[in-house]
Amino acid sequence: MWNDYVQALFLALALAGLGFGIGKAAVLLGERAIERRLGTGSLRDLIARRAKLEAGLEARRTQRIAELRKAEEEAGEALRRRQSLERRLRDLQHRGDDLLRLIGEEVAGTPCYIAQVANKYVGGGANQQAQHAFIDSGWARPQTVEVWARTMPVARAEIERRYPPAFGYVVLRIQEAPQGFPVTAGGAGAGLGDSGPNGALPLAKAS
Repeated sequence: MWNDYVQALFLALALAGLGFGIGKAAVLLGERAIERRLGTGSLRDLIARRAKLEAGLEARRTQRIAELRKAEEEAGEALRRRQSLERRLRDLQHRGDDLLRLIGEEVAGTPCYIAQVANKYVGGGANQQAQHAFIDSGWARPQTVEVWARTMPVARAEIERRYPPAFGYVVLRIQEAPQGFPVTAGGAGAGLGDSGPNGALPLAKAS
């Protein structure tokens, strides 16, 4: 009797499993048929591809945000440099007496000498102006000259070669630029300390 019950139970379980399998197969076959009929057979692949695409776009968006922030910082730095250069340009435009003349070329290890040169034939009267009309009237005031030379006598000789004493040029003052003195392209900036009259630099008397 118990054997009959056990056999009936196994038979019921087998029939249930068989029914479940048949139902599962029918569902899968029906789903495939619907997908083929509606053209959605690659819907899962499409969803997966879109998910990957969204992940890639999000990563790219994060990268673009970082690049944009870096570009904004660089633009801000460039703007600050431009404003600084504009301020320096305005200062130079308002300081016509600080025109610098350069003699020689900057070479590593070669000292730079700062001199003030004037012309005794300029600004002394109408006759002198007519006699030396080819000399700029600015030479009536001391002009700053930068010289790259090995020694101070050589620097003085270079100045006199460029601005001959026969034409009225006189070296008023000359001295070596201090160590660490900021030299700009084509001339030294104002930075040796307090300026004298007419923006003249406080240099030592030339011998």
